[in-house]
Amino acid sequence: MSLSRSLLKLARLLQARFYNLRGASHRHLGNSYADLYEYDLAVQDFSRAIALDPSFAEAYYNRGVLYWREFGNYYRAIRDLTRVIELVPSWAEAHFNRGLAYKLHGNREQAIADFQRYLQIGRDTYWLDAARRQLRELGAD
Repeated sequence: MSLSRSLLKLARLLQARFYNLRGASHRHLGNSYADLYEYDLAVQDFSRAIALDPSFAEAYYNRGVLYWREFGNYYRAIRDLTRVIELVPSWAEAHFNRGLAYKLHGNREQAIADFQRYLQIGRDTYWLDAARRQLRELGAD
């Protein structure tokens, strides 16, 4: 790979990180002021980050969580969080959040599978307890 192609690739990766950070800022403002427009801007920025770096798992994660929490769009959340898991199978929080999206979407079996997977790979005691509670609510304990 030539130096100019390497620099162009590096510039795209840096730009993707910039858009991901800006998206996180918009999401924070949306949460702080209950401003749906800020959430729209966050989705746009996370999408720009993904377009620049299609293997950028963090941008998929951020957009996926935003879709289910702030927009109630469980289909898109599941799609993005599935992509995170494809890229980084050990990302425990992606399993937990996808489990919540599946639960809210009405897909009990998939939700149970994700919460059980979180119990296998998760490390945070708070979220481990939360996964157990979710499994109890789903009647899978």
